[in-house]
Amino acid sequence: MYKDISGPAQKRSGRALFLLTSDRMGGAERVTSTLAREAASSQLFDGVDIFVLAWNRSGTLDQLESECNVRLHYAHASKQYRGIGSLIRFVAKRRFAFVFGSATHLNALASALRRLGLLRTNWLVTRESTAIFERNFDGSGRLARVLYWFYGAQDLIVCQTERMRLALSLKTRHRLDAKLTVIPNPIDARRIEAARRAPPPVEILAIPPGRTLIVWCGRLSPVKSPTRAIEVLRLLHEGGLNSAHLVVIGDGPLRDEMTQQVADAGLNDFVTFAGHQENPAVWMASAHLGLVTSDVEGFPNVILEMLGSGVPAIVTTDCAGELDQMPRTWLSPSTDPLAISKTALAALGSESPLDVDGYLEQRSPAAVLRDLMGSNYRQNPAAGLER
Repeated sequence: MYKDISGPAQKRSGRALFLLTSDRMGGAERVTSTLAREAASSQLFDGVDIFVLAWNRSGTLDQLESECNVRLHYAHASKQYRGIGSLIRFVAKRRFAFVFGSATHLNALASALRRLGLLRTNWLVTRESTAIFERNFDGSGRLARVLYWFYGAQDLIVCQTERMRLALSLKTRHRLDAKLTVIPNPIDARRIEAARRAPPPVEILAIPPGRTLIVWCGRLSPVKSPTRAIEVLRLLHEGGLNSAHLVVIGDGPLRDEMTQQVADAGLNDFVTFAGHQENPAVWMASAHLGLVTSDVEGFPNVILEMLGSGVPAIVTTDCAGELDQMPRTWLSPSTDPLAISKTALAALGSESPLDVDGYLEQRSPAAVLRDLMGSNYRQNPAAGLER
């Protein structure tokens, strides 16, 4: 439906550049690589460059390079700030048709470099990866808010929800309002479909029949509040849902604490720790309920993956905007585990009237790339080159 985003007979307009902090796949990295693949297959560009700021090549982007018109460039820096010099040298020698980034420090750097004339591009789009002014940062994380003073040379600043846009507008004193826009995150339907065709993992097959599978997915870190999921499971068992079985996908600093929490609650036989999974949709496809317990998110892309994987019901905290408008998604009235568990019981067996397929189609990579490029740019690709 959305494959032809360029209009009739539009010629290619140069190379596109996508900026990544690393090739370890978090939410922002997944969105960026998905859009890079779509840009490479869209025939809108002569080719696509992906610049990776830090750490060694892990292989997660290798398929893009082998299958698509994509060139990977690694700074191989041990720390992200040490890769900045390599990035500046890379962009200063080239001219781009389109540049996209989705990390606050990279966004600020791209804006500053464009203003200085070191980044030459027809169209600069940056995406906000988190609701940065709603999160409580410690130490150097607080400096992230200062980076917004370098914003302003972008053509578009993409927010994932209207809540995020309003917060950013307020905190930047409306200085960036003309550039702020809301564009939904894409979902990689190709990757999801491949997962749905795959057989269930042996760990899922080993779970006793008759269990009610609840899937939680994300980094095991405080901002995701994964320990809440264990508490919700305990309350579901206390409330009589003895078939509830939690599948935890992901890894992180809270893994040991969660393992001990499970043992203390006597739930060892009802929790499966899957660890990090390159394609968690393979695990999600068997679930009866999806669970999101975060305090704050830019937007929980994991819900999109759950929907695409066929999870029939999802319960989430009010961690981002517009979650109450999603199909098959039930919003807990608070972050209290008891409230979440009650919402989970109500969601199990309930049906949503909203169309899942239509909702996900609006988030296809082709549709999102079309919106990122904007009608003005598509009509005049050379606009905005000189700053």
